[in-house]
Amino acid sequence: MKLILTKLYLAGIICLLALASCGSDSADGNYNRTADDDLIEEQVDSDTKNSIDSVAQATTEGNILYPLPDTLTKLLQKRSKPTKVATLTDQTMANKRLQIDNPLFLRGNLNDNKTPDYAVQVLQNDSIHIIAFLDYTQNAREVKVAAYPAQQLNNQYYSTYQLKLAPQDSLVRNPRQQKLTNLKTDGISVIKDNRTTMYVLQNGRFIPFDAQE
Repeated sequence: MKLILTKLYLAGIICLLALASCGSDSADGNYNRTADDDLIEEQVDSDTKNSIDSVAQATTEGNILYPLPDTLTKLLQKRSKPTKVATLTDQTMANKRLQIDNPLFLRGNLNDNKTPDYAVQVLQNDSIHIIAFLDYTQNAREVKVAAYPAQQLNNQYYSTYQLKLAPQDSLVRNPRQQKLTNLKTDGISVIKDNRTTMYVLQNGRFIPFDAQE
């Protein structure tokens, strides 16, 4: 009886050792060798790599920023001056009142010509500049939207603003005319705490909505 148990025990150990020596080199059941880092790298598809790259490009000094689309990142890299994407303060990031997915940039149709446009917050010296890239899928044109003071904390400058798209045909109140009107194009809402300033494109430049002629 003891001999039989000993043989079964040894057989079990041999089976476990055999299984341990087999590693998967793919996700489709081809078991030949232990997967290494190079093999894992090969199996990450290009879309996943792009997503990882986007997050990596939006990381500075250990602070994870909101990731930007690769197309917008490349537009910023092509600017004549070095550009740093704005970093939000912890208080601003914790403000869930507006439920904005990404308060650093927006995408819309800002000049009403059926091609997509971007608006994004960037840090320039001690100011937050909001810039737009119009018709970025064709021949991107950079237009300044507005500039605001940045908040300084521990020798770093931060944004306290959130961007939100104001969709075309939205019904908004014009304080000058004291009446409700529809937006003719998408607008850019710049939000800080409970105050919102909306910008629209008019004659090639962005102006506050209530300053329209």
